[in-house]
Amino acid sequence: MSTITHLFHLTTCLLLLLPTISSAMGADTIRAHCINAFELAFPKQQWTTEHDLRAFVDNVSTDRKADTYFACPLGGGIGSELSNFDKDDLMEWFLTAFNPNVLRYTEIIISEVSVVNNVCSMDKLFFASIGNCHVHAMSRLMIEVDEDGKLVRWFDHFDQDDLNQKMGVCNLQLGVDDEL
Repeated sequence: MSTITHLFHLTTCLLLLLPTISSAMGADTIRAHCINAFELAFPKQQWTTEHDLRAFVDNVSTDRKADTYFACPLGGGIGSELSNFDKDDLMEWFLTAFNPNVLRYTEIIISEVSVVNNVCSMDKLFFASIGNCHVHAMSRLMIEVDEDGKLVRWFDHFDQDDLNQKMGVCNLQLGVDDEL
């Protein structure tokens, strides 16, 4: 996907998120909610587990189910995006796409967490280990939370082709024929 297409997707996402403004919560509270939502799935200094993912999906907003949207990666095509989902849909997605019982991985926030309205944005690093092979990919993440700190929208923008190439190198080294 071209850089212009990526920028178009990011701009579109930001425009979609702007109408959901909460003047009741301050930026520090929203930032804390976003970091908490992120760290439920990706606790610091440990591999992600199925238990972590279950805690993460339990934090999906039920009050705003019609607004829920999850993209990983944003613009990744069929299977990479969910809308109007509940926690069971999201858990099924994780167990299919990034099953921690099959792939050892975690993610780390590597930038300041910016806040606009109810939306946080940050840079993060995905890190996976397959046998003796290690893969990493940087991405830009935008998270929208509701007034209770529950996840409403998650836009993960990374270069899927780049990650698949890196995973392919590991798979060749290990003699496996799978893609993320």
